[in-house]
Amino acid sequence: MTTPTGLGPGGRALWKAIDDAHDLDAMQRVQREVACRAKDRCDRLDGLLRDDVDSWDSALSQANATANLMKQLLAALRLPDEATGRKPQYRGPRGAHAPKVAGGKVSSLDRARAAKTS
Repeated sequence: MTTPTGLGPGGRALWKAIDDAHDLDAMQRVQREVACRAKDRCDRLDGLLRDDVDSWDSALSQANATANLMKQLLAALRLPDEATGRKPQYRGPRGAHAPKVAGGKVSSLDRARAAKTS
């Protein structure tokens, strides 16, 4: 897929690294583009922080928020590990989702009750 217009050097490099290594579905392609734009914002904010001491407070806050957004978007892509080929665990808005176990989970209270009646 062609690189979107308007990406800076950092965003283009991130786009190429992901594009060369992975086949993405539609949602992942959107997340990749937003992450690449966030990478460019981080680069611009980093330059601003290096040059203008007076704007550090607002720029540092924005840089941290943008870096966190980029980290979350890249994690949400769930790209497989190059060494093992395994995808990372899915993390949704309510945390990690453990695999479903047939029959459900048994709590320690249930085990204690079962032991008492045995």
